[in-house]
Amino acid sequence: MPRIKTSLKENDVKEGKLVKVGIDKKSIVLTRVTGKLYAMDSVCSHKGGPLEQGKLEGYNLICPWHGGHFDIRNAKASPSTHWVTDLHSYPVSVDSADGKISVDTG
Repeated sequence: MPRIKTSLKENDVKEGKLVKVGIDKKSIVLTRVTGKLYAMDSVCSHKGGPLEQGKLEGYNLICPWHGGHFDIRNAKASPSTHWVTDLHSYPVSVDSADGKISVDTG
């Protein structure tokens, strides 16, 4: 699984904020919930809504276009929004030497 280092440092992703990055030709949204970093696809599976513009409620990421819900921890679609399908989540790590965020995109 390729580990791609982003230009972002750990402190660039604030608690509860959504940040879009382009990694390995993928559009990914990063966020921090209760101190832990998470990464998942940033394009909604319904009609392509920009999830980085969505709303985060706990671990629940809500698409700004049609309200699809995804669990930021695993990118699974909520059964309550049956019109969306699961996306991909990606492991995140932080380089202890420079503090930069890496995402495993494999």
